[in-house]
Amino acid sequence: MLTSLIRHGSIGPLLTLLIACVGLILLHQGSDSRLVVDERGFGPASWPRIMLLGLFLSGIIWGVVRWYSAYGSSGDGEAASRQDTLKLTGGVMAVGLYGSAMVYIGFPFATFLFLIAWFVLGGMRRIVPVLASSTLGTLAMLYLFLKVAYLPLPRGIGYMDTLTVNVYRTLGIF
Repeated sequence: MLTSLIRHGSIGPLLTLLIACVGLILLHQGSDSRLVVDERGFGPASWPRIMLLGLFLSGIIWGVVRWYSAYGSSGDGEAASRQDTLKLTGGVMAVGLYGSAMVYIGFPFATFLFLIAWFVLGGMRRIVPVLASSTLGTLAMLYLFLKVAYLPLPRGIGYMDTLTVNVYRTLGIF
């Protein structure tokens, strides 16, 4: 199985995913990154981490299943394209980076950048639709999570916290 990976050039993206997973685990060893459990159950900071971790792990599992169906059963590497493998790797890494960046640069900015990456990976190439979709998607999530659901979202660290609060005030959310 490993020789098939090396022969078809697919070991690079899988090793990148493994390194990204280890890096995310090591990066989030601080006390503010743990799942917070109190007497009422999981705290408000826990659900986004659980969702991102689940999305990240399901992407890895989906990639391994796709790889096995393409390479494992027939041994023929022509069934799966290298571009799809790179897109899958990029998408999984974007989800992991999104979860990490949210803590440092805040939810609105991390979401905006994540949506741009996701649309580009999905095949959108024109800049105006990518920016418009990312902006509208970010605004929709901000209003949904902050105005409708009253969820506390990460605001960032340092000047990003101030910038995030100013964005919220400009939008009339905060």
